[in-house]
Amino acid sequence: MKKLIVISVLFMLLPVQSFSQTVDTPSTLGVKLTNTAPFSYKDEQGYTVVIGEVENTKNFAVNNVKIWVGFYSKASSTGGQPPLETVTADPLLEEMPPHSKSPFMIKSKTQNPDISEIRVNIVGLNSASSPKQQLLQIEPDTVLIGESVRMSAKITNNGKEASTNTRAHLIAFDAFIPPRIVGIQTVPVSDMESTKSTTVKFDAVMDYRASSFKVVLESDQYQSKTIDASKVSLETLTRLITINNVDVVDPSGVQISQIKTGTPVNITSELTIQYSAAGGPQQSYIYYAQVRQFGEKATVEHIAITEGTFESAEPQTVSVGWTPEHAGGFFIETYVWDADAVPLAAPSKTVSVVLVTP
Repeated sequence: MKKLIVISVLFMLLPVQSFSQTVDTPSTLGVKLTNTAPFSYKDEQGYTVVIGEVENTKNFAVNNVKIWVGFYSKASSTGGQPPLETVTADPLLEEMPPHSKSPFMIKSKTQNPDISEIRVNIVGLNSASSPKQQLLQIEPDTVLIGESVRMSAKITNNGKEASTNTRAHLIAFDAFIPPRIVGIQTVPVSDMESTKSTTVKFDAVMDYRASSFKVVLESDQYQSKTIDASKVSLETLTRLITINNVDVVDPSGVQISQIKTGTPVNITSELTIQYSAAGGPQQSYIYYAQVRQFGEKATVEHIAITEGTFESAEPQTVSVGWTPEHAGGFFIETYVWDADAVPLAAPSKTVSVVLVTP
């Protein structure tokens, strides 16, 4: 059996900070967008790329799902003018099982610099007459985040027929709630006879926001379940930063766990760095704190960013401000990246919890 793996998609994500989006989300078709603000960016060639996810809310499998994207300038979107261009494409999975999700990645036809807004719509689908069985199995190894995102996975065909035209998909999500898809890599797999296994390898440059990952398989005959790649390891070991003691303190520096709305507080963390023997003496970083409210949707309440520089191995304390606007229970997540948007630390393991009262 051949085990040559060919990497078919390798994307360099270049976010466009000023990019704005509007989305149409009809619910009558039974397939909807999971996030009303899908991730979008301009790639290195100047094309506008939209990455998102659709969900099948029906009790039966569907196929031939069609996703329409209109690309607008600011003037055309507000003045009732037609879009600069449109693209209709398919989601990643040819067939969507009942109550399942599938990513999509759609690129503009031209490198039009005037594109600044998008609209996304579901324009068609069919019920699948003979749904694919989920008889492909995928067992992901550790995801290594460094200059690129790398991961190996064992895949097995548990079906009675050979699995042909098999595609393995690695899907990257950011840390927001609901999460956005910020990267996709698709790798073709050699045909697999019944009960046979092989190994697939992913290696892709992903957007720096990527913090969690899923994998899924589909062939002409079968599919797999969508599996979380739950083991994630940071590969930036030469200047690894560790985040410790995430606290909420009052202006005097006293740690608190309960505050009132409208009361300014600071979110602090202790950062330590481990230099390699060959590494330079200086490391700039960006510290990011995200405050989320407890609950099923975990709404993002506040985002704060500060920058700093390590000039020695001495620990540093960083601090960002937050003035709560709503009452409730909140938890705080923190991250550290370098100036090139490469993660320097795993997300904080210690999470500060605070109660905000009216």
